[in-house]
Amino acid sequence: MAASHGRPVMTAGDSSAIDQRLERGEVEYFPTCPFPVPQGEDLIFLMEQSLASRAHKNISYQPRSCKAAGFLHHSSEQAQRLRRLLAEFSRIATDWLARTLPRYAAAWQLDQVSFRPIEEATRKLRQKARNDLLHVDAFPNRPTNGHRILRLFVNVNPTEPRIWATSEPFGKLLDRFRHAVGLPTSQTTGWSQRLKGNLFRLFHPGRPARSVYDSFMLRFHDFLKANDEFQEKGPKRFWTFAPGSAWLALTDVTSHAALRGRFALEHSYFIAPHTLALPEESPHALLERACGIPVLNRAA
Repeated sequence: MAASHGRPVMTAGDSSAIDQRLERGEVEYFPTCPFPVPQGEDLIFLMEQSLASRAHKNISYQPRSCKAAGFLHHSSEQAQRLRRLLAEFSRIATDWLARTLPRYAAAWQLDQVSFRPIEEATRKLRQKARNDLLHVDAFPNRPTNGHRILRLFVNVNPTEPRIWATSEPFGKLLDRFRHAVGLPTSQTTGWSQRLKGNLFRLFHPGRPARSVYDSFMLRFHDFLKANDEFQEKGPKRFWTFAPGSAWLALTDVTSHAALRGRFALEHSYFIAPHTLALPEESPHALLERACGIPVLNRAA
């Protein structure tokens, strides 16, 4: 099937156009990554890293705590070098992205960096964790309370592409599947939602409480992955991300699946709702209009 090649690199002056395309569920593709990424011995070192266990999907790095996890530890020197490489990727990528999307950078929160060393086409994961099934993102342990999930990907594989599929954006999927998933109601968001919030805070102290929106998005994520008819017959657009390329997507609105590829770097950002170019088209705004009740934790 023919693969999409995306658009050419846009300048900072075009940032509002990029904002709107991203918020409408499009993928912004850069055939050549517009900032430096690991090369030479650093890239060889990165590609030699392995996951610590099957329980880990990726190698991760937290910019706020400067901690790396999920990798097979061999020595303190190896761990320090890995942290340095991932921290440098976070710094350089964030500097470039802040110049490209200054609207978002004014109030975003840096989320984690991940390195994906495993071939997506052959890895064995439980259904809810599979990357090769079309879905919109919702993080079980990192509720957003309406902040958007912006993700920057780079294919650092020197020889092989990374293959994606995308389908319809969240708004169209919500219209189609709202009754099957079950919209929030005033009856279902009372004591049960408070109970879930209390349990979440008990097991994840210090993290923000899960909102009605977050609970719905998790159900929606799981529903899409479990819907065989949507996975097999839903409209698809296929993407071939060449070695050395980069791409951006707001993955809470862009339904996507990673079908093939290994050795990708990724950085996630939480985008504040008040910095959006099209706030009325955001998933939480669409959900509120569909169900007629507030879905965010207003005091959060």
